[in-house]
Amino acid sequence: MDIHRRLTEFFENLWLPYQAITPQAGKIHALLQHHNESVDNDHVAVRTWADSPVQISHLEQQLFDLGFFVFDEYHLTQKNVYARSYNHSETNTKIFLSELNWRALPADCQPLISAMIAQIPDSYPNGFNNGCLWRTPSYDDYCQLQQHSEYAAWLSVWGLRANHFTVFINSLKHFTHLQQLVDVLQQQGFELNNAGGIIKGEEDIGLIQASTLADYQPVLFSCGSRHEIPSCYYEFAQRFDVDGELYQGFVSTSADKIFESTNSKK
Repeated sequence: MDIHRRLTEFFENLWLPYQAITPQAGKIHALLQHHNESVDNDHVAVRTWADSPVQISHLEQQLFDLGFFVFDEYHLTQKNVYARSYNHSETNTKIFLSELNWRALPADCQPLISAMIAQIPDSYPNGFNNGCLWRTPSYDDYCQLQQHSEYAAWLSVWGLRANHFTVFINSLKHFTHLQQLVDVLQQQGFELNNAGGIIKGEEDIGLIQASTLADYQPVLFSCGSRHEIPSCYYEFAQRFDVDGELYQGFVSTSADKIFESTNSKK
Protein backbone atom coordinates (compact mmCIF):
# COMPACT_ATOMS: atom_id res chain seq x y z
CA MET A 1 0.00 0.00 0.00
CA ASP A 2 1.48 3.37 -1.00
CA ILE A 3 2.00 6.12 1.53
CA HIS A 4 -0.84 8.33 0.24
CA ARG A 5 -3.38 5.56 0.69
CA ARG A 6 -2.02 4.73 4.14
CA LEU A 7 -2.29 8.37 5.18
CA THR A 8 -5.83 8.62 3.79
CA GLU A 9 -6.88 5.57 5.79
CA PHE A 10 -5.18 6.90 8.92
CA PHE A 11 -7.02 10.22 8.79
CA GLU A 12 -10.36 8.64 7.80
CA ASN A 13 -10.13 6.27 10.76
CA LEU A 14 -9.69 9.29 13.01
CA TRP A 15 -12.37 11.39 11.31
CA LEU A 16 -15.29 8.94 11.43
CA PRO A 17 -15.44 8.42 15.24
CA TYR A 18 -14.66 12.11 15.74
CA GLN A 19 -17.56 13.18 13.55
CA ALA A 20 -19.90 10.71 15.26
CA ILE A 21 -19.63 12.63 18.56
CA THR A 22 -19.12 16.08 16.97
CA PRO A 23 -22.27 16.86 14.95
CA GLN A 24 -21.14 20.45 14.40
CA ALA A 25 -18.24 19.20 12.26
CA GLY A 26 -20.63 17.85 9.63
CA LYS A 27 -22.70 21.04 9.78
CA ILE A 28 -19.62 23.22 9.26
CA HIS A 29 -18.50 21.02 6.39
CA ALA A 30 -21.91 21.47 4.78
CA LEU A 31 -21.68 25.24 5.32
CA LEU A 32 -18.29 25.37 3.60
CA GLN A 33 -19.51 23.18 0.75
CA HIS A 34 -22.43 25.57 0.30
CA HIS A 35 -19.79 28.21 -0.42
CA ASN A 36 -18.11 25.84 -2.91
CA GLU A 37 -15.19 25.23 -0.59
CA SER A 38 -13.23 22.00 -0.23
CA VAL A 39 -11.75 21.40 3.20
CA ASP A 40 -8.10 20.61 3.91
CA ASN A 41 -6.96 19.77 7.42
CA ASP A 42 -4.25 21.85 9.03
CA HIS A 43 -3.78 19.42 11.91
CA VAL A 44 -5.41 16.74 14.01
CA ALA A 45 -4.94 16.66 17.79
CA VAL A 46 -4.88 13.67 20.14
CA ARG A 47 -4.65 13.67 23.95
CA THR A 48 -3.08 11.02 26.17
CA TRP A 49 -1.61 10.28 29.61
CA ALA A 50 2.05 10.85 30.46
CA ASP A 51 3.86 8.12 32.40
CA SER A 52 1.67 5.36 30.94
CA PRO A 53 1.68 2.68 28.24
CA VAL A 54 0.10 5.28 25.93
CA GLN A 55 2.50 8.14 26.63
CA ILE A 56 3.80 10.13 23.67
CA SER A 57 7.06 8.22 23.36
CA HIS A 58 5.07 5.01 22.85
CA LEU A 59 2.31 6.32 20.61
CA GLU A 60 4.54 8.27 18.25
CA GLN A 61 6.09 5.13 16.77
CA GLN A 62 2.94 4.70 14.72
CA LEU A 63 3.46 8.20 13.35
CA PHE A 64 7.07 7.43 12.51
CA ASP A 65 5.93 4.27 10.69
CA LEU A 66 3.68 6.48 8.55
CA GLY A 67 6.56 8.83 7.72
CA PHE A 68 5.85 11.65 10.17
CA PHE A 69 8.73 13.32 11.96
CA VAL A 70 8.91 15.45 15.11
CA PHE A 71 8.77 19.12 14.18
CA ASP A 72 8.72 20.82 17.58
CA GLU A 73 7.74 20.45 21.22
CA TYR A 74 5.64 22.59 23.53
CA HIS A 75 5.17 23.02 27.28
CA LEU A 76 1.74 24.17 28.44
CA THR A 77 2.68 24.60 32.06
CA GLN A 78 -0.66 25.97 33.26
CA LYS A 79 -2.38 22.85 31.97
CA ASN A 80 0.40 20.43 33.08
CA VAL A 81 0.63 19.36 29.46
CA TYR A 82 3.57 18.52 27.22
CA ALA A 83 3.07 18.26 23.45
CA ARG A 84 4.88 17.47 20.23
CA SER A 85 3.90 18.36 16.68
CA TYR A 86 4.64 16.09 13.74
CA ASN A 87 4.95 17.03 10.08
CA HIS A 88 5.12 14.93 6.92
CA SER A 89 6.73 15.43 3.53
CA GLU A 90 3.69 14.03 1.67
CA THR A 91 0.84 15.83 3.44
CA ASN A 92 0.29 19.31 4.88
CA THR A 93 -1.82 17.86 7.70
CA LYS A 94 0.10 17.87 10.95
CA ILE A 95 -0.38 15.87 14.14
CA PHE A 96 -0.48 17.59 17.54
CA LEU A 97 0.02 14.96 20.22
CA SER A 98 -0.20 16.03 23.86
CA GLU A 99 0.07 14.24 27.19
CA LEU A 100 -1.08 15.20 30.68
CA ASN A 101 1.43 15.11 33.52
CA TRP A 102 -1.21 13.69 35.84
CA ARG A 103 1.25 13.29 38.71
CA ALA A 104 1.23 17.10 38.99
CA LEU A 105 -2.49 17.09 39.82
CA PRO A 106 -3.79 17.15 43.41
CA ALA A 107 -3.37 13.96 45.41
CA ASP A 108 -7.09 13.10 45.29
CA CYS A 109 -6.97 12.95 41.47
CA GLN A 110 -3.89 10.80 41.05
CA PRO A 111 -5.35 7.47 42.29
CA LEU A 112 -8.30 7.86 39.90
CA ILE A 113 -6.00 8.25 36.91
CA SER A 114 -3.55 5.61 38.12
CA ALA A 115 -6.40 3.09 38.30
CA MET A 116 -7.39 3.83 34.69
CA ILE A 117 -3.81 3.56 33.47
CA ALA A 118 -3.45 0.20 35.25
CA GLN A 119 -6.24 -1.19 33.03
CA ILE A 120 -4.47 -0.37 29.74
CA PRO A 121 -3.54 -3.66 28.03
CA ASP A 122 0.01 -4.42 27.00
CA SER A 123 -0.95 -4.27 23.31
CA TYR A 124 -3.69 -2.48 21.41
CA PRO A 125 -4.41 -2.33 17.66
CA ASN A 126 -4.33 1.39 16.95
CA GLY A 127 -3.03 3.81 19.54
CA PHE A 128 -4.85 6.79 18.01
CA ASN A 129 -8.29 5.29 17.66
CA ASN A 130 -9.04 3.07 20.65
CA GLY A 131 -11.26 5.29 22.73
CA CYS A 132 -11.06 4.28 26.38
CA LEU A 133 -8.67 1.44 27.14
CA TRP A 134 -10.05 1.53 30.68
CA ARG A 135 -13.43 1.40 32.35
CA THR A 136 -15.39 4.63 32.13
CA PRO A 137 -15.19 6.38 35.51
CA SER A 138 -18.13 7.05 37.78
CA TYR A 139 -19.75 10.42 37.35
CA ASP A 140 -18.48 11.52 40.77
CA ASP A 141 -14.91 10.64 39.76
CA TYR A 142 -15.36 12.47 36.46
CA CYS A 143 -16.52 15.58 38.34
CA GLN A 144 -13.61 15.26 40.76
CA LEU A 145 -11.15 15.31 37.85
CA GLN A 146 -13.04 18.13 36.18
CA GLN A 147 -12.54 20.38 39.22
CA HIS A 148 -8.78 20.27 38.75
CA SER A 149 -8.20 19.43 35.08
CA GLU A 150 -10.73 19.56 32.26
CA TYR A 151 -8.12 17.76 30.17
CA ALA A 152 -8.05 14.83 32.62
CA ALA A 153 -11.85 14.68 32.82
CA TRP A 154 -12.18 14.69 29.04
CA LEU A 155 -9.54 12.01 28.54
CA SER A 156 -11.02 9.80 31.28
CA VAL A 157 -14.25 9.47 29.29
CA TRP A 158 -13.29 9.80 25.62
CA GLY A 159 -9.87 8.20 25.65
CA LEU A 160 -7.56 7.97 22.66
CA ARG A 161 -9.24 9.55 19.66
CA ALA A 162 -9.08 12.77 17.68
CA ASN A 163 -9.82 15.60 20.10
CA HIS A 164 -10.25 18.01 17.20
CA PHE A 165 -9.71 18.44 13.49
CA THR A 166 -8.67 21.81 12.08
CA VAL A 167 -9.74 23.56 8.88
CA PHE A 168 -6.76 24.99 6.99
CA ILE A 169 -7.97 28.50 6.11
CA ASN A 170 -5.18 29.04 3.57
CA SER A 171 -6.72 26.46 1.25
CA LEU A 172 -10.15 28.15 1.18
CA LYS A 173 -11.07 30.38 -1.75
CA HIS A 174 -14.12 32.30 -0.48
CA PHE A 175 -12.89 32.85 3.09
CA THR A 176 -9.47 34.39 2.59
CA HIS A 177 -9.09 35.45 6.23
CA LEU A 178 -10.05 33.65 9.42
CA GLN A 179 -12.16 36.61 10.57
CA GLN A 180 -14.49 36.15 7.59
CA LEU A 181 -15.23 32.56 8.55
CA VAL A 182 -15.60 33.47 12.22
CA ASP A 183 -18.22 36.08 11.28
CA VAL A 184 -20.24 33.54 9.28
CA LEU A 185 -20.00 30.87 11.99
CA GLN A 186 -21.28 33.30 14.60
CA GLN A 187 -24.09 34.41 12.28
CA GLN A 188 -25.06 30.76 11.92
CA GLY A 189 -25.22 30.33 15.70
CA PHE A 190 -22.07 28.31 16.33
CA GLU A 191 -20.60 28.96 19.79
CA LEU A 192 -16.92 29.87 19.65
CA ASN A 193 -14.22 29.66 22.30
CA ASN A 194 -13.52 33.19 23.52
CA ALA A 195 -10.75 32.36 26.01
CA GLY A 196 -7.98 34.76 25.10
CA GLY A 197 -10.21 36.26 22.39
CA ILE A 198 -12.15 34.58 19.60
CA ILE A 199 -9.08 34.75 17.34
CA LYS A 200 -5.89 33.73 19.10
CA GLY A 201 -2.35 34.44 17.97
CA GLU A 202 -0.90 37.12 15.71
CA GLU A 203 -0.21 37.26 11.99
CA ASP A 204 3.34 38.46 12.59
CA ILE A 205 4.18 35.33 14.57
CA GLY A 206 2.80 33.20 11.75
CA LEU A 207 -0.42 31.65 13.08
CA ILE A 208 -3.93 32.68 14.06
CA GLN A 209 -6.53 30.24 15.33
CA ALA A 210 -10.15 30.01 16.43
CA SER A 211 -12.32 27.14 17.55
CA THR A 212 -15.87 26.21 18.40
CA LEU A 213 -16.90 25.09 21.85
CA ALA A 214 -17.22 21.34 22.14
CA ASP A 215 -20.47 19.59 21.35
CA TYR A 216 -22.25 17.81 24.20
CA GLN A 217 -22.96 14.09 24.08
CA PRO A 218 -24.69 11.73 26.53
CA VAL A 219 -22.35 9.32 28.33
CA LEU A 220 -23.26 6.32 30.46
CA PHE A 221 -20.91 6.36 33.45
CA SER A 222 -19.81 3.25 35.34
CA CYS A 223 -22.07 4.18 38.26
CA GLY A 224 -25.08 3.73 35.96
CA SER A 225 -26.00 7.40 35.58
CA ARG A 226 -26.13 9.15 32.22
CA HIS A 227 -25.02 12.75 31.71
CA GLU A 228 -24.32 15.06 28.79
CA ILE A 229 -20.70 16.21 28.79
CA PRO A 230 -18.35 18.01 26.35
CA SER A 231 -17.11 15.84 23.48
CA CYS A 232 -15.01 17.37 20.68
CA TYR A 233 -14.69 20.69 18.87
CA TYR A 234 -13.66 22.05 15.48
CA GLU A 235 -10.71 24.37 15.00
CA PHE A 236 -9.68 26.80 12.25
CA ALA A 237 -6.11 27.88 11.54
CA GLN A 238 -4.52 30.38 9.16
CA ARG A 239 -0.78 30.47 8.62
CA PHE A 240 1.43 33.32 7.42
CA ASP A 241 4.91 33.74 6.02
CA VAL A 242 7.71 34.19 8.54
CA ASP A 243 11.14 34.93 7.07
CA GLY A 244 9.87 33.99 3.63
CA GLU A 245 8.36 30.61 4.57
CA LEU A 246 4.90 29.58 5.74
CA TYR A 247 5.00 29.09 9.51
CA GLN A 248 4.72 25.38 10.34
CA GLY A 249 4.70 25.29 14.13
CA PHE A 250 2.28 26.07 16.95
CA VAL A 251 2.13 28.78 19.61
CA SER A 252 1.98 27.49 23.19
CA THR A 253 -0.03 30.42 24.55
CA SER A 254 -2.68 29.95 21.85
CA ALA A 255 -2.77 26.17 22.30
CA ASP A 256 -3.29 26.68 26.02
CA LYS A 257 -6.48 28.66 25.31
CA ILE A 258 -7.65 26.41 22.47
CA PHE A 259 -7.59 23.51 24.95
CA GLU A 260 -10.37 25.26 26.86
CA SER A 261 -12.76 24.45 24.01
CA THR A 262 -13.64 21.25 25.88
CA ASN A 263 -14.27 23.05 29.18
CA SER A 264 -17.71 22.48 30.60
CA LYS A 265 -20.05 25.43 30.01
CA LYS A 266 -22.85 24.11 32.17
